[in-house]
Amino acid sequence: MNLAIPRGIIYHSVLDDLKWLVTSLVAKLDDQPVVAAFETRFAQLLGRKHCVAFPFARTAIYYALKRQHFPHGSEIIMPPISIKGILDVVLALGLVPVFVDIDKDTLCFDEQLLEKALNANTRAVIITYLFGMVPDVEKLVAVCRRRGVFVIEDFSQCLNGQFADRKIGSFGEVGVYSASSIKTLDTYGGGLLVCDDEALAEALRADQAQLAPPVRTQLWQKIVTDLIRNVATTRLVFHFGVFPLLGLLAKLKPNSVLKHTGDRDKAMIDELPGEWFCAYTALQARVGLEGLVSLEALDQERLHNVAEIKAAAPAVDFPRGSTGGVPIYWQLLAYFADPAATQQRWHGKKIDTATTSLLKISDLPAYPYHGDTPNADKLYSNSLFIPCFPGLNAADRQRIIQVLNDVG
Repeated sequence: MNLAIPRGIIYHSVLDDLKWLVTSLVAKLDDQPVVAAFETRFAQLLGRKHCVAFPFARTAIYYALKRQHFPHGSEIIMPPISIKGILDVVLALGLVPVFVDIDKDTLCFDEQLLEKALNANTRAVIITYLFGMVPDVEKLVAVCRRRGVFVIEDFSQCLNGQFADRKIGSFGEVGVYSASSIKTLDTYGGGLLVCDDEALAEALRADQAQLAPPVRTQLWQKIVTDLIRNVATTRLVFHFGVFPLLGLLAKLKPNSVLKHTGDRDKAMIDELPGEWFCAYTALQARVGLEGLVSLEALDQERLHNVAEIKAAAPAVDFPRGSTGGVPIYWQLLAYFADPAATQQRWHGKKIDTATTSLLKISDLPAYPYHGDTPNADKLYSNSLFIPCFPGLNAADRQRIIQVLNDVG
């Protein structure tokens, strides 16, 4: 029997979720030496001197920008597709977002457009590696260096990606990784900031020390969310329960199940939520230390799947990446003329797929700042994730290849 293939997975087991859920009931959450041990290991993975753990990537970016003391109204160049929370922290600091379009093959800034956007009021650039693709990051950073612009790498979707034998996250003044649900290193949330500057690291550790104590119920909620997603994407549960439900919902309300993890709130917020400023926990650090052990093997299995699928479907419009870049393919993305119709056709072959749940923050109606970003528009409106996660067997991969070639 061919079991239905889910759109994605959680990168640890159901038993792990259950173990950590039970542990979280009594575990000490503020054991700083455990957090420090994980920070050290993570910094070593990236080849950086320091790591400071915050509760969210957006929180890490908030403090990284705040510590630069940029004048009010300074411009921050941002990607057009990201989480809204990063836009919110930029605005909360009195800074002005400027959106630069992406290259359709690297899914990162178009180098020429980036250079044109830089001016005397530009203070920082947030380079984001969407879905694990790798641009010519040396050129992008060089453009910024010539103008003396502070560079933040958001490598939340590109952990272990490389360019010119250097890890993604090691090129800018600061790198930030979001260890949230469905990421390759998922610690039930967290924003891991890496840098080399001693003074900056010391200042950020002072900010870290001022965070509110962690709230145990918030940690429980994150673990339960992962547990539910994990059970739901277990092959038998997905085949007999979730997949038929997705098909029914798609018929009753077209496009309702098109987003990878559902729709996101697009409303503008009045102030940054307090939850964004509660400390990263020792339990999350313990999860991270365990996760690092299997990270490389899971990456290699996913990359093997991607290589086989791409090689056997040469007519499909996949982003091509950059010369010298080694993408990690957190998600394998391809362009389609009609993603909703393609999703329905794939559903008939018992393969689930989805578009990104990230927002196109360059044209949110409730926000006053917008940008002309046609390549981001195409990615947002005309792309789908192709299942490539670890755990796919040879028969699964052949089914995916056949569907790509037959109805892609």
